[in-house]
Amino acid sequence: MVGRGWLVALGIAAALAMAGCGDDDDSSGGGGGGGETAEQTTLRVGVIPIADVAPLYLGVKEGFFEDQGLTIEPQLAEGGAAITPAVLSGDFQIGFSNTVSLLIAASKDLPVTIISQGVLGGKTADEAWADLLVLKDGPIKAPKDLEGKTIAVNTLSNVCEVTIKASLADMGVDIETLKFTEVPFPDMNAALEANRVDGACVVEPFVSQGLAGKAKGIDPFYVNTAPDLTVATYFTSKQYASENPEIVQKFVTAMEQSLEFAQSNPDAVREVLGEYTEIPPEVAQNIKLPQWRADLTTDTIERLSALSLEYGLIEEQPDLNELIAQE
Repeated sequence: MVGRGWLVALGIAAALAMAGCGDDDDSSGGGGGGGETAEQTTLRVGVIPIADVAPLYLGVKEGFFEDQGLTIEPQLAEGGAAITPAVLSGDFQIGFSNTVSLLIAASKDLPVTIISQGVLGGKTADEAWADLLVLKDGPIKAPKDLEGKTIAVNTLSNVCEVTIKASLADMGVDIETLKFTEVPFPDMNAALEANRVDGACVVEPFVSQGLAGKAKGIDPFYVNTAPDLTVATYFTSKQYASENPEIVQKFVTAMEQSLEFAQSNPDAVREVLGEYTEIPPEVAQNIKLPQWRADLTTDTIERLSALSLEYGLIEEQPDLNELIAQE
């Protein structure tokens, strides 16, 4: 079942979206409040302060967005469940969200549309930047030992939960016995070390921090679910996209440049991490970076949709041709 917090967020989002329809007073369209002029458009973009969104910040530094006539104002949030209603209400024009949260929103007919790749999970375990961590000296010696145990995820009913279930099921774990609880990414390792949870869905930079401490990884769940998994994407509301197609296309153009630049310039990524996260420079130099490319791996989005249906997060699969913006 979908977590209560996510359902509340969806309800708020739906009400805000309905309230915003037909509002033509704002020059940016879609109730967006974009602050645009004839030459420059300001976009508030909801993001999470983790390594995944480094390309957005690099794109600002490198002038890719400025070249498109865009001024980007990143807005920090804890996850897609908070970002989605802000995008639908027009508080943010664009948001970054894990793919499962957007599939849930679309399945409930919320008018969201994916416009750009966000981050990929990697092709192999060597590229994995997310892992299911457990204590090195704890009782969990193998995935099977997690049966009946509690796993921390940053928000319930999102990509962590779906991919961990899929990966562990393939290892013969009875996933019906698993329990999930919400813990913010920065607090995952502390919760694990304090024995408040038995396992934790951890992403970089916190994976490296955990492995350097008392934790070990037993399941690179994104890679195990599907190579090159589209973990998260950038999205907007359908209303904003329909009323501002040129602005959205400019964002996509700059974002694609930013993704490719980030993949080709790891040193620049490590440097920019310190500007929007609390990652110390010495830690940033050693973390395993996410994978970025401009293309959406739609087959992996289809897999996440099927898994979300199988695990009861959605009642029916959304039409991906409607969810993903078509060129």
